[in-house]
Amino acid sequence: MFKLQRLEITGFKSFADYTEIVFTGNGITGVVGPNGCGKSNVSDAISWVLGEQRAKSLRGAEMKDVVFQGTRDRKPSGMAEVVLHLVRDDELYYPEDQELEDIDETLSELDEHAVDIAEIEGEPEVSPEVVAETVSESVVVLEEANGNGFHSEHIETETVQAAQVGSAQVIQKTVKTKRHWRPRSFALDFAPGEAVSVGRRLYLSGESEYTLNGRNCRLRDIQDLFAGTGLSGSHYAIIEQGRIGQILSAKPADRRNLIEEAAGISKFRTRQRAAEARLEGAKSNLSRISDIVSEIEKQVNSLRRQAAKTRRFKILQEEYRVLMRQFFAAEGTYLSDLINVLDGQLRMAVEHEHELAAEVEAKEAAFKEATQNARQCEDALSEIRQRHSTNALERDRAEREHRYQAEQVVALNHRIEALLAEIAATKQRQSMLADELERLRSEEQQERELAAQNELALREAEIAYQSKLDVVSEVEREADVARNELLQHTAAAERFAEVARQLATNHEKLGHSIEGLMREAERAEGAFADHQTEAQNLTSTLRSESAKLATYQEEKQEIVARSSDARDRLREFEAALNSVKEEHSRKRNRFETLQELEEKRAVYAPPVQKLFAAQGEIGVALSGVLADRFRVAPKWERAVETLFGPLLQTVIVENQDDARRVAAWLRSNEIGRNAILIVPTSNDGYELFGTSRTQLEEILGIDTAFGQLLADAFPREMSAELVDDLDQHEPQSGTVVIDAAGNIRYGSHLMISGNPSPDAKN
Repeated sequence: MFKLQRLEITGFKSFADYTEIVFTGNGITGVVGPNGCGKSNVSDAISWVLGEQRAKSLRGAEMKDVVFQGTRDRKPSGMAEVVLHLVRDDELYYPEDQELEDIDETLSELDEHAVDIAEIEGEPEVSPEVVAETVSESVVVLEEANGNGFHSEHIETETVQAAQVGSAQVIQKTVKTKRHWRPRSFALDFAPGEAVSVGRRLYLSGESEYTLNGRNCRLRDIQDLFAGTGLSGSHYAIIEQGRIGQILSAKPADRRNLIEEAAGISKFRTRQRAAEARLEGAKSNLSRISDIVSEIEKQVNSLRRQAAKTRRFKILQEEYRVLMRQFFAAEGTYLSDLINVLDGQLRMAVEHEHELAAEVEAKEAAFKEATQNARQCEDALSEIRQRHSTNALERDRAEREHRYQAEQVVALNHRIEALLAEIAATKQRQSMLADELERLRSEEQQERELAAQNELALREAEIAYQSKLDVVSEVEREADVARNELLQHTAAAERFAEVARQLATNHEKLGHSIEGLMREAERAEGAFADHQTEAQNLTSTLRSESAKLATYQEEKQEIVARSSDARDRLREFEAALNSVKEEHSRKRNRFETLQELEEKRAVYAPPVQKLFAAQGEIGVALSGVLADRFRVAPKWERAVETLFGPLLQTVIVENQDDARRVAAWLRSNEIGRNAILIVPTSNDGYELFGTSRTQLEEILGIDTAFGQLLADAFPREMSAELVDDLDQHEPQSGTVVIDAAGNIRYGSHLMISGNPSPDAKN
């Protein structure tokens, strides 16, 4: 027996944090608290750590419900763990422990002589000339058992040596023997007064672990440890609320298990079932061995003829191998000569390739020089055009600003007149509200008097209601007494009915057993007739196999011829595979080059490249450039590039401080000018609800908040209108219109058109 010493709970139900409950081991320990404080969770934790597998017994729908589920202010736990610390009682001694040891020794002796017949039957038939005498060696692999009674799996193998027909070699076959029983008398392995800790851990992923003294073990080990103590299987040492009613209303078989556990019989039942299973297996093995011996005796003559054919087959097979080696040697000589010829041709082709490569390099150098000169001219022309366009845009922006200010003056005058009218209306409304306030005060006084009267009537009604509740409570107590008496009589009647049903079931099972034995006899007669038919079929099959052998010799010659053709096709396929590999290598190199350009942002202007390379030095995290935020359809790509131009390379930061640091770094390093756009992580006050996206926002693929931010930063570009054909749109003053081909018109006097140079930069 064991005494309860300490209980550690972590993440189990309401115990979110590590909790330790200490027991004295003597007398009675009570847990007192209000309803819902978790008293029952302590007994649930003890049942769970002892191996309870029914979630319903733990007041849950599934086993994961025992893990702490979290609260409003605390996250759920990922694991539930309970550790129960006990100490071996040094005052009690059970004489039946010696009987259990005797039973375990007897079962072990039965297992030592047990062999798995199914393992032997599953092997191919052995020739009758196999040496009958076999040498059996039993190999038992055991890990050391530690002081606390841990035993590794018992693995027993039997090695059989036999001489093979037509060969001097000796083959070995390992046959596994089954270990049906291992003694688990853990209680006997702990000295009196020695401490024992039993733990169980469950993760939310469904994985579960059991530990004994800090080492992993099986659930069976825990059950064997507490066998006969009232804590194993149908334990009776833990009686929760409603348990007595369940025992009284349980089936006779369930009550019998509980009574056997209390009497200490369950551990003997376990060993009885193991012994019966071993005896039944031994009987079955004996009958199957007799059948195998009789069947082998019938097949001796046939197996001798097969052994002779096998020897002839091995001789022919060896001759075939010699001929194939000669054939492959001749073919290898031919292929070596062919390789030497192809090597010479390959050297000549490589020399010719080097000459062509030198010519290509010279032509590429001349082409690069011409391209560089043309690009410099294009840059100068683009700079002049950009300066002219900037002057025109500044003049147009000044005109629009003047018109806007004039309109604002007119709107403010109208707003002043409206405010004066609202002030007069407000004064009139104020006088009306004073009269309404006086009326409401008089009504409030009347309502207070009425409320006092209603409160007095309510108190009288509550006194009358309380008296009626006392009468109802008395009636309910009398009904509970009558209901308990009725349940006792009903339980007795159900027990008698259950005995009658068991007798009827046993009678029905005996009838089914008789019918099954008769059907088994009929099947045995049919199997005997089938075996006779199978013997005749095997004789005819032997004749047909002899004819097939001659056919296979002819097919062998055809296969040799086809193999030569297959080698030729293989060479062609290898050449095609090499060309595919070269094409794949070229495309992969191109993809890696493009990927490297994207990472280094080589397609952008030098200031942008240097900014992204120096992010750590500046102390900011750039959010990319403006072009990265756009998702434009291929139809409108040229129009967007023309509209925004160099502004597409605007660097994006999150706040004013980052923008100042970037601007200071640009000035201090003198690497040029570049636009900086501040895009906060939130919408920063822009209206998101009740507004729909504009045409330009839909084409750019941006949301409304980002569109409003761009409208503040780029008012001219974000006010542009995109059309399919510029010629079909009438010019209007103060508007910006651009078509899909990139032609743009500012107001009614300026228009930019034409195709850009292939080498031009944005």
